[in-house]
Amino acid sequence: MDITARAFRSPATRSLRALSIAALALAASLALDAAAQGYPTRPITLVNPASAGGSNEALKSIVFDRLAVALGVPIVMESRSGAGGAIAAAYVAKAAPDGYTLLLAGGSITTTLPAVKKELPYDPLRDLTPVVMLIGTAPLLVVNKALPATTATEFVDVARSRPGTLNYGSYGSGSATFLAFELFKQAAGIDVLHIPYRGSAPLLIALLAGEVDAAFEMPPTIKPHLAAGTLRALGIASTTRSRLFPDVPTLTEQGYPIAAGGYIILAAPAGLPSPIADRLNAEVNRVLAQPEVRQRILEMGYEPAGGTSEQAANWIRSDLEKWRRLLREIGFQPE
Repeated sequence: MDITARAFRSPATRSLRALSIAALALAASLALDAAAQGYPTRPITLVNPASAGGSNEALKSIVFDRLAVALGVPIVMESRSGAGGAIAAAYVAKAAPDGYTLLLAGGSITTTLPAVKKELPYDPLRDLTPVVMLIGTAPLLVVNKALPATTATEFVDVARSRPGTLNYGSYGSGSATFLAFELFKQAAGIDVLHIPYRGSAPLLIALLAGEVDAAFEMPPTIKPHLAAGTLRALGIASTTRSRLFPDVPTLTEQGYPIAAGGYIILAAPAGLPSPIADRLNAEVNRVLAQPEVRQRILEMGYEPAGGTSEQAANWIRSDLEKWRRLLREIGFQPE
């Protein structure tokens, strides 16, 4: 071994290298803290996990155009769709934690995909910082109007009288609507066959045609059909009644204590400095408190949310554990 190699491996050299690494980490941390003091100073990118158009575009107009005014910089939406949101989540997870790359993170990104997939290019608990919950919703248990049931209890009675003959539709095995119905089946102790569809549109067509007896569907999709009387809502998978459907009882009220709420959380890369997270949280909460904003969100078919970043993080953790536990209990094998 030559003298250079011995010097490189000496305790003194190793200590010096460790100190250098620590100094660089401290310098990076101080740089982020300094940048946080004047945040923001340039446009912010809001990553949309869906294709252009749809409810996320509406949310951008309702909430983030107002947030841009409050922050004094433009907020530009960038669509990175595909893989159920995993592409967008992985992109944001790898971005600098400086507050200039944010993510509209729905339940698919934070809980459903991590529960049903063995491998993902991100970990929602490790790689993302929840900032604030923007909107919430809960699926409705709906049936074709020909089914002789007007309550969840009556549906359970029909299912028990005809085990294995009733069916339900979902967006596919492992989807949010699949998980909600499996949770209901477990709580009610019923045997109902599963028929998967490729998304909401074909499922809705099947429901209206009577090809499937029941499904869990989200309020924005189902609202016009309930108003027209072509479908019937038996209950909502939430702990409280919806302001959109105040006459529809919760499933908990009817003896089936389940909650399968959906949401969109504003998230950032892990390591977001607290001053930036706090600023974003405070400004979004102020926007969500505006009566016009709340009304427009309700008209979209969602409930305005808000709250602390800790509450958003706790929601993700508890939801993820709930779905993983359910999947274990029903013998679902993650892909």
